[in-house]
Amino acid sequence: MFSLPSFYELGTCSDSYDVVGMLSSPTNSDNPNLSPRSMAEAKAVAASISHKEAERRRRKRINGHIATLKSILPNTIKTDKASLLGEAVRRVKELKKTAAAQEDYPSEADELKLSQCESTGLVKAALSCDDRPEIIVDMIQALKAAEAKVVRAEMATVGGRTKSVLWVRVGAQNDAGLGGLRRALKMVMDKSTSSEQCLPGSKRPRYYHL
Repeated sequence: MFSLPSFYELGTCSDSYDVVGMLSSPTNSDNPNLSPRSMAEAKAVAASISHKEAERRRRKRINGHIATLKSILPNTIKTDKASLLGEAVRRVKELKKTAAAQEDYPSEADELKLSQCESTGLVKAALSCDDRPEIIVDMIQALKAAEAKVVRAEMATVGGRTKSVLWVRVGAQNDAGLGGLRRALKMVMDKSTSSEQCLPGSKRPRYYHL
């Protein structure tokens, strides 16, 4: 038989009272000295201790993440949490902008992608292949053969590779029309692959917006 200390007798968190053990003891229900008020006070102390422990673990995780940011962010002058988080946001935005810009460059592998723009009814065609002087002429002929009209075109050439992004209106707005456009542009891509590489002196970056 024991008498549970009152709320005011429990002292600080550093005291070695096993409040949780007291509450979970099977003999407590038979203890006449454990009043409802004492039980409520003990539960309140146990909840406070649990909350403080959870808060301590949360702060530890945050400090760990801040330390990681400090180690991977380049040229960090200010190391307070607000400055580190601000620098992290700036770097993420910069990386997203760089990634978006890289999408405008030709890929190393030949590829042809067609997608339907439902809002405008246009077809977006993205073609990456080896660069060659007559590729624009071949592309114009391929589009005429597919009965496709160019509404907008963007082209970029880097290091002997070229990427063309075309927004075209196909005469037949169905699978047959898209199939014809795909076959025509694939012939342009295949012809570019089989042709000779551009001369070294012509491999400087070139950009076209038509």
